[in-house]
Amino acid sequence: MEQINNPTREHKFFERHLDNDLDNLSEFLSEKYKLINEASLRGVNGIGEDDKYWMESGSLSTVKWREYNVFQLYHPAIHNLYNALSDTVKEACEYYGLDFYSERYYVQGWFNINHSNTGKLDWHDHGGPFAPHFHGYYCVNAEPSITNYKLYNDNNRLVENVNKNNRLIVSEMGHPHAMGDWGWDGPRITIAYDIEPVKYLIENDLTIEQHWIPLI
Repeated sequence: MEQINNPTREHKFFERHLDNDLDNLSEFLSEKYKLINEASLRGVNGIGEDDKYWMESGSLSTVKWREYNVFQLYHPAIHNLYNALSDTVKEACEYYGLDFYSERYYVQGWFNINHSNTGKLDWHDHGGPFAPHFHGYYCVNAEPSITNYKLYNDNNRLVENVNKNNRLIVSEMGHPHAMGDWGWDGPRITIAYDIEPVKYLIENDLTIEQHWIPLI
């Protein structure tokens, strides 16, 4: 199926609310973050020039997003998230008139751990634009922060997403979004993901550069 370069329907956020043990997941991701940090300090896969923009977020696991896939980490909550994400993308495909199975979607996921005064992310997007390209995030510890979106196909109309823990969101790619400063106790923890048809990955040589896995 050919990519859709113009929006076919009004933009919509697709959501699921999960029932994961977030304290346990936060501890698990914090331990993985320490391993990423230790590897970087040892000079393994150090920070390059292209990564300096993402260092402004203060999250090394964000900087290293190309080098791992959070959905390949074994944890019950991540398994639940993967299954819920698959169902949510199927819902999005139905809304946009796409065939989930013939598109053969793959997902690349990473986690973000931001501390006070280092949690800001300026306006950016994840490519695309529009369906069949999707992205989104899952809130592990993100209350009461806000993620702002500018709807690309609606005169950059500003939409505020008030983040709720244990909620996942899926959106079309191509809409710039940003996160304000995190000024609360404890780290802000989210899991982000890009979802692409296999045809797009092959055409853009992304299957080797990153750690995409099938979304089934």
